[in-house]
Parts: sequence; structure tokens; C-alpha cells
Amino acid sequence: MEFLNNSKNYSLNRKTYINLRWIAIIGQFIAINTASFLFKYDFSFIKANIIILIGAISNIYLISFYVKNLLSNRTAFNFLIIDILQLTFLLYLTGGILNPFVIFLIIPSVFASLSLEKKTNYILILITLISIISLTFFYENTSLPFPEKSSIDKYYFFAIPISLIIGLFFLNYFAMTFGQEASLRKDA
Repeated sequence: MEFLNNSKNYSLNRKTYINLRWIAIIGQFIAINTASFLFKYDFSFIKANIIILIGAISNIYLISFYVKNLLSNRTAFNFLIIDILQLTFLLYLTGGILNPFVIFLIIPSVFASLSLEKKTNYILILITLISIISLTFFYENTSLPFPEKSSIDKYYFFAIPISLIIGLFFLNYFAMTFGQEASLRKDA
């Protein structure tokens, strides 16, 4: 049980995290530019690419200036907040909660629950929860093929954030439980 109480033992593999961030950044870049150039949808294309660039710069910073193989709990927390906020702003520019990519918003906190402190996870869950609720009420309208809030049933509209919140709590609980059990088996 000592393992669970010692914050020095909570860490995230730097190389794995960097690779996952590159996959997300490249995916965001392809999706935004495909929607703009290939499908000719009207949205804040330049702002969206600037937000993606901020994610790329933070990943380059992580590669260049952080030399340890494992990210400490605090460092991982800071970069995961950047990931959540970056995706929140990107979703804000591209339709908010109605954007089908909104499901990716819960990934950073679920990813963190496998290897970071409970306190860190709870804060990341709270930030993700605030992001989901914010995206429900605040977003830029686009010409992307998402239905407008006024054209869909309000129960369906509010079912999207409710389902995301349930998924956020369920997956985080599962990941925290699984991560603790795996750590205990490794120590035995």
C-alpha cells in the first residue's frame, strides 16, 4: 500500500506520451485542413491551426527541454491541462458539443488515471467536466455539417454532454481501479 501513497512513484512515460500527443496533433491538423480545403466548410480556420500549433510547440518543448524518461506527476498534470484546454478551444471553434470529435475530450483524464495521483486525476476530471459543460452552451457556429442547437430536440442536445460526463466518470473510475490493481500485482 506504500506505493499508492508515495507521490514519487506516480509518473508517465515521456516517450509514450509524446508519441500520443503527435498522433493527436497530426489528426487535428488533418481534420481541420480537410474540412477547410477539401470540403470547403466555413469556420475559424486560422485560429484552429494556431491552436494546433500551440499543441505542437508544447510537444517540441517536451521533447527538447525535458530530459527525464518519466514525467513527474506535476509535469504530466501541466501538459495534460494544455491538452484538455487545446482541444476545448478547438472544439469551441468547430461547433462545440455537437462536434463528433468531442469524445476525445475525455481521453487526457482517462489516460492520466492509469498512472498519476488521485488528486491530479480529480482536478483533470473537474477541468474536463467544466470544458464539457462550457462547450454545451458556448461555441462558434460553423458551416460544418453539425445540426444547429435550435434544429435538434433539446433532450438529444443535452444527452450528448450527459453521456460524455457519465463516460468520463465511468472510464476514470475503471482506469484508476485497474491502475491500482496492476501496481499492487507488480509489487507482489
